[in-house]
Amino acid sequence: MKHILVIRLSAMGDVILTLPVIRSVLLLNPELKITVLTRKPFHTFFSNIERLQVVVADMNNEHKSAFGLFRLQKQLASSNSFDAVVDLHDVLRSRVLSFFFRIKGTPIYRINKDRIAKKKIIKTKKNALLPHTTERYLDVFRSAGFKTELSTTLQAIPGIVVNKDDSAKAEEFFATTSHSSSIGFAPFAKHQTKTLPAEKSEDLIEKLIEKNYTVYLLGGKEDEVIINEWSQKYKSVYSTLSLTLAQQTALLSNLKLIISMDSGNMHLAAVQGVPVISIWGATHPSFGFSGINTDENTWISTLKPLSCRPCSVFGNKPCSNMESPLACLHEIDTNEIIRKVEMLAK
Repeated sequence: MKHILVIRLSAMGDVILTLPVIRSVLLLNPELKITVLTRKPFHTFFSNIERLQVVVADMNNEHKSAFGLFRLQKQLASSNSFDAVVDLHDVLRSRVLSFFFRIKGTPIYRINKDRIAKKKIIKTKKNALLPHTTERYLDVFRSAGFKTELSTTLQAIPGIVVNKDDSAKAEEFFATTSHSSSIGFAPFAKHQTKTLPAEKSEDLIEKLIEKNYTVYLLGGKEDEVIINEWSQKYKSVYSTLSLTLAQQTALLSNLKLIISMDSGNMHLAAVQGVPVISIWGATHPSFGFSGINTDENTWISTLKPLSCRPCSVFGNKPCSNMESPLACLHEIDTNEIIRKVEMLAK
């Protein structure tokens, strides 16, 4: 049986997009075993998958430096014999770690992010649709010699498998809060240029309540103040922050759909087959980071022509519009979101 190491250390959305790819590769290659190297918050996404094990990297402390990465390579190699390393991250850390494996004779296969094409979109503002990130992941496995065919196997692959205790907790939470058609709303993201302004979010919440929807607010501890404010202000709006990430994941399957920014929650819902309406500010789906199995009919952005958009691949650059800061978000039409909700929630 062949055994490979997959490096996937980045943000939650990228990690989640890795999941259906790895499932499909394992399905089509029964002689293969995979070890995934990821960060601690995301290791539960890879639980309960046959022939897959997870190793957690401590990139903030133990494995932060080059010496720490060298120590990590020794730890991995001491307990496993890898036939290849698949680097789905391609940043300095993953390259250094890969180098330590390479000098020991392990073949390395690395993602082609096509950074030049993405920079060209930012420079020209011509949004040519690039290959989806999952296709780029599949290309790496193909180059390593494995069978891949995500499009024909995805429907047969279950979503994230949550343990019974977490599922039961999510079911209990849902049963005691739901009053009508239930919708998840995740207006937050890591970067301001991908976060819906508070007044827009509250306007959307009010319109959803008028349509008799129950709203579940999704976010992180850093969003706790405003989530608590809205959940206390509106009778049929609930915070999910009392649930763990695994329990929130289980909760999604009970919801009609999710409204999300270009963020991890978009991918978390989409990979489980939950309908997603995604809202895009400074970033754009053309870069290949849309939710899997979503299309332009569920992508929301401002219809106002903006010469500054898109200004960033990941949303991690400051807004460049000095005359109208964050116009890409302030010009979002919440009525358009409501129309999409009513279309998908039938």
